[in-house]
Amino acid sequence: MCINMKKLLDKMEERKINNYSNEIRITINKPSKKVFEFVLEPNNTHLWCKDIKQETIDTEQIGLNTIYINNFGKLRVTDYERNVYFELSEIDTEYQCSYSFKKIDENTTELIYFEGMLDGSELSDVMDFEDFEKLKELLEKQ
Repeated sequence: MCINMKKLLDKMEERKINNYSNEIRITINKPSKKVFEFVLEPNNTHLWCKDIKQETIDTEQIGLNTIYINNFGKLRVTDYERNVYFELSEIDTEYQCSYSFKKIDENTTELIYFEGMLDGSELSDVMDFEDFEKLKELLEKQ
């Protein structure tokens, strides 16, 4: 776990207030590599996240320091391990989110999404579980 996320979790533990973080867990019947690649690809985001109209990146190859640009702003990849984990931090705010891909077996993945503000402030908008249900539906149809 990256240092920034550890600080965020420590702050959340101190406050014990749910409005300061959002965690979503969903099991998807697809290999973790497939789930990772689909979620990471900016051209797919609008297909499963109803609030994202379009998303682009500033590089050919996604990795550390890649910048995702969407109708909410710019987010930088601040932590990344291929097929396992990636973390995004908004450039203009203290917002941070992470996606972890836990391999349950060869064809099953638990996706764990976490978001919060690094300064401990309240989240104004949060991802909905329905978005992740849509993601699951899209992936399991493939």
